[in-house]
Amino acid sequence: MTPACESWGDLLELLKARRGVAHCGLYFEQAFYTYEEILATAARQAGALIPGSVVVLVGENSLELVQALLAAWWAGCTPVCLPPPARMQQAGPYEDFLRSCLDHVGATGGWCDARLEKRLPGVWRTLPLPSAEVEAPPGPEATCAYIQFSSGTTWEPRATRLSHANLAHNLEAIARQLPGERTQHSCVSWLPLYHDMGLVGCLLSALYAPGSLSLLTPLQFALRPDNWLQTISQRRASISVAPNFALEQVLQRGATQDLDLSCLQMLLLGSETIRAETLRQFHAKYAGCGLSWEALRPVYGLAENTLAVTFSSGARVQGFCLPGEIGGQVTTGSRQLVSLGKPIAAVQVSICDEQGQPLPPGSLGCIRVAGPSLASNLPSPYDTGDLGFFWEDELYFVTRRKDVLVHHARKHDPEVVEQLVLPFESAAVQQEHGAVCLIERPRRGPAPDLEELQRRLGSAPLPVRAQLVDSGWLPRTSSGKISRYRARQKYVPL
Repeated sequence: MTPACESWGDLLELLKARRGVAHCGLYFEQAFYTYEEILATAARQAGALIPGSVVVLVGENSLELVQALLAAWWAGCTPVCLPPPARMQQAGPYEDFLRSCLDHVGATGGWCDARLEKRLPGVWRTLPLPSAEVEAPPGPEATCAYIQFSSGTTWEPRATRLSHANLAHNLEAIARQLPGERTQHSCVSWLPLYHDMGLVGCLLSALYAPGSLSLLTPLQFALRPDNWLQTISQRRASISVAPNFALEQVLQRGATQDLDLSCLQMLLLGSETIRAETLRQFHAKYAGCGLSWEALRPVYGLAENTLAVTFSSGARVQGFCLPGEIGGQVTTGSRQLVSLGKPIAAVQVSICDEQGQPLPPGSLGCIRVAGPSLASNLPSPYDTGDLGFFWEDELYFVTRRKDVLVHHARKHDPEVVEQLVLPFESAAVQQEHGAVCLIERPRRGPAPDLEELQRRLGSAPLPVRAQLVDSGWLPRTSSGKISRYRARQKYVPL
């Protein structure tokens, strides 16, 4: 594999080349902007930035955020995309988070959405990005391509510094997974640009190919999940990306009329556990709209490896019986798991014990990753913190190691417990005196019947107590996933 941009100079040449591409670009809020227009604005804004500095970018998905990100690269800076405060979030906790991130990356301020400036007093020094009449000359090479903060599913968010070579390898590996001619594809995404799937998997992959990107906001999806599938249908997009909870949202609230999804060749599913039943229900609902089973492509990735680790050639569901300890052999059984496919080119994935020793094929163990996409400041192979196994050369994810429930020295997957209380959102966590399943009351509709839920939990593989919590109580990561780690810390037994 020969990536196209292993250094800052290569990345700059790529950006220059994209300025000549007039047939594709960015759709945002019903308007279309060619990459030539976007990059010309970014080059004029770059003169306001200090080459070699770290530029923090805070905002919802927008044309302005994309331009600010590209301006940072043009100026030879290292960009960091961070989530904005939630609409109802109190200022104090967010300011603490932002101050911690600024200190960690050595930045004193950055660019933010104009609507956020008044919400960040005392913490933030705003860097204005005026669009000058003259384009700034390209800056020198930055220390790294960008800094990605993890979403914080099983620990507090932490920064990963990715090099230009890391980014180049992952983008090329992703591009090689696309069917047919890569320049003929277009993508629809509502994923936030501060998340690796939104930034690398959608925006930068579209720019790299190049292909067009229809960019929605997470709020547009949250308010009306139909926006996502309707945009795919209207734009005739061939690619989109989503976590499992997005499929569940459209299953609950999405309509099927006037949808034509026959254009969709790859719906990449990742970021959290992909549930077999969710896949089946989603396909059953939208098969009549032209959605093929082959278009569903579960994947595995992590920010520390830039993004992609494995790709599947199509959804594959198989039943297994999982051992109760690391190193035990996986056999066929009734537990339905979804294959995440095979490692992308030059990425090595191994299954090891807790001491890092490789395990025999078919063993349940710790997933470790190595290769040219892995951040150079991390140990290689890198322990992802996830448990999984290989079966017929394909990777299966089971759970995160820190989330495992233990009873009589036997380990259990919390998701097995949480599936018993569906459709309610929940987090099964370990407590000093046993496991508890924290179940959120829905925002609408009748409250859950606690006795009924406790009865359901009676079929769990270990004793679990049901506990109702208020709507919105369960902590979530910046990418919207429930964080069992933070729920365990937050919960005080009654």
